[in-house]
Amino acid sequence: MVVLDRVPIGQMSVVQIVIKTLPELPHNAQHRCVFGNATPIHANVMKEGLLCTTSPVNERPTIGDGLDHVLVPLSVRNSETNKAFVSRSLAFYDCTRKDSYRMCLLHWLQRTVDRCGR
Repeated sequence: MVVLDRVPIGQMSVVQIVIKTLPELPHNAQHRCVFGNATPIHANVMKEGLLCTTSPVNERPTIGDGLDHVLVPLSVRNSETNKAFVSRSLAFYDCTRKDSYRMCLLHWLQRTVDRCGR
C-alpha cells in the first residue's frame, strides 16, 4: 500500500510504501523506487516498509490537455536484478489546470484523507 499516492506535480514529497515483509537483498544491493520513466531513487528501509522521495519535478510526465492529473507506475526494485517486487499507481496532480482550483484541491485532499483512514 502506498500511504501518499497523490502528490502535486510541482512539489517534492516523501512516499511511504507499506510492505509487510521486504525481500532479502544480496550484499551491497539496495531497494530503489522508480516513478514511471524517472531515474531510480534509493529507498530508505523502515519498520513498516520503505520511504522514497518522489522523482525530480523535471523527470515527471506532463499532464494531458483538459486533465488535472497524470498517473505513473511506482515500482520498487532490487538494485542488483532491477526486478520489481511491488508496483502501484501514483497520481501527480495540478489544480491550476482547473477552473475551480479550490474544488480540485478539495477533491485531491479529500481523497488523501479518505485513503489514510482519517
